Amino acid sequence: MDKEKNMEEEKSMEEKLTEEPLAKVIDPERVDFAAEGLNFEENVEYGCADGFSLLLDIMYPKDTQNAHPAVIWVHGGGWSSEELDKRYRPEKELAYLCKKGFVCASIDYRLAQTAAFPAQIQDCREAVRFLKANASRYGIDPERIGAWGESAGGHLVELMALAGEKDFIRGGNTGFSSSIQAAVPWYAPKDLRSDPDKLEEPFNLLFAAPDRDSRIRLMEEASPITYVKKNQAEAFPAILLMHGDSDRLVNVEESKGMYAALKEAGCDVQLILIPGQGHGFFDGDEYYQAIYRFFEEKLGTDKD
Repeated sequence: MDKEKNMEEEKSMEEKLTEEPLAKVIDPERVDFAAEGLNFEENVEYGCADGFSLLLDIMYPKDTQNAHPAVIWVHGGGWSSEELDKRYRPEKELAYLCKKGFVCASIDYRLAQTAAFPAQIQDCREAVRFLKANASRYGIDPERIGAWGESAGGHLVELMALAGEKDFIRGGNTGFSSSIQAAVPWYAPKDLRSDPDKLEEPFNLLFAAPDRDSRIRLMEEASPITYVKKNQAEAFPAILLMHGDSDRLVNVEESKGMYAALKEAGCDVQLILIPGQGHGFFDGDEYYQAIYRFFEEKLGTDKD
């Protein structure tokens, strides 16, 4: 009887996992930034690519005379979702950072159906350079910039952190560095070198190439793990990896493997595994508190 009961319970759990979506998409709480005493500028053009305007929303403290650290939010959505750039961002948490003395920018980037890789990381790096070029306008310390992203956005944040300074340069403000000093990738893939002959969407779009060799090269360039040994660890920013241990879309082993590689390379890296949670924004204030502490420790707050 106990054996039959256990089998029924296992079957019920398998059915539940099958029914649940691979990714949890919610509508995060919206913020009235003006009511919170913060500046907010929407749809600021930080660049242009092939006639496509690259936009960001920026929220920042009223005090622009002092130099504040900055955090860039990079949305996910499989490098292809057209709905997540403004809808799926942690506004309450970004507003909290602003009140702690941070400038926060939520950026969009060219999606896979618009442009193949490396367009996405090129745009992210251009956004960094834009903020540095406009540091005095927004009250930003250009030497204290971090990035935070989820899923595909986390993948781009890893590339922002690990790729060399001369990699993926395109667009304006090239006299400024695109380096960052802190990175928080959520449940991000570290290695995209899957079988180049058996790719499904959005990978076929992301790695659109004229031939197989070119596709393999793009997949190599798009894999953050390949830069850990290629570049010097002292050039890497501090990194906080976060991943739910029940993630069925991006296996938690991706972040575990990245952590091990970065730790071996001597990088300043931390890994937080979230028990019982899958792919999507985490439940639990303690995980956001960990992010606040990380950015405050690695980037500081307002200068004295």
